[in-house]
Amino acid sequence: MRKLLSVVLILCPLIVLANDMEDKTHHRWGFNGALTSSDSWQVEFSYHYMFSRCIGLGGSAGSWKVYFEEGWASAKNWNIDEDDNKPSNFYIRPSVLLKTPAWRYRACAWSLFAEPGVMMNVPYQSVCIESTQNWPAIEYDYISTNKGQWLALDVRLGVSLDIGPCGISAGYMMSNHDVYSQYRHLSYNGISFKEFYPEKPFMQGVYISLSYNL
Repeated sequence: MRKLLSVVLILCPLIVLANDMEDKTHHRWGFNGALTSSDSWQVEFSYHYMFSRCIGLGGSAGSWKVYFEEGWASAKNWNIDEDDNKPSNFYIRPSVLLKTPAWRYRACAWSLFAEPGVMMNVPYQSVCIESTQNWPAIEYDYISTNKGQWLALDVRLGVSLDIGPCGISAGYMMSNHDVYSQYRHLSYNGISFKEFYPEKPFMQGVYISLSYNL
């Protein structure tokens, strides 16, 4: 019992010290990346204003792209340009950052975090079509759409480690973002792209963030 009490007396001041340090920082800047089950990557810059050590409000801006496509829009005399066959977009993502009080061990402050957010993509998509009706001459057409999913809900969960003003977070993410949604609303010569690209209504992945706290 005495040993347990001694450990508690040692740890409590360290936890309080970590929390006091966190209370003095309000600006959290981050560089974030993710790999998803939709064969896509995400890269973004983020900022959160920390009202307290546990609650922050802010968001991020970034881009995503499919690195391995699961479809190819084509017909007898045309096909989508190879460079445009992997969907991509830019987005902003307002979010709330929730963290548990830090547990400090030496210079390290550990906490759990949850970050629910809303991904808002650019509601426009344009691709190039290669037409080979007069082979070997190749003609190029451009088609576009403003339909499809442009808003998605997501959440990130994980563990955060802070060492002084620097931090690193890693964890799991899930979202209803469908990377092929806009492509399925495209069509060429009366042929809808819907038959070429799969539906992916649920996405999950791994997430990592490097941050600096001021």
